[in-house]
Amino acid sequence: MKNCLIKLSFIALSATALTAQAGTSFSVIDSDGDGVISLSESKALPKLMAQFKDLDTDGNGVLSAEEFANFKSE
Repeated sequence: MKNCLIKLSFIALSATALTAQAGTSFSVIDSDGDGVISLSESKALPKLMAQFKDLDTDGNGVLSAEEFANFKSE
């Protein structure tokens, strides 16, 4: 059962990563819908995760929509 849950989690994360890369919209990356992007959620898009600390200008550990607007996905 545990292995099944791990596989399902991996599949879900992979799907999220592909969707995030395709659209890089805030609402897609904010997978839990709480209105912010956590470091964990940013892992779906490695380029975002790499810029996370620089984008988090208020230092609260999450990205608001305004902070995310500065993300460059080049």
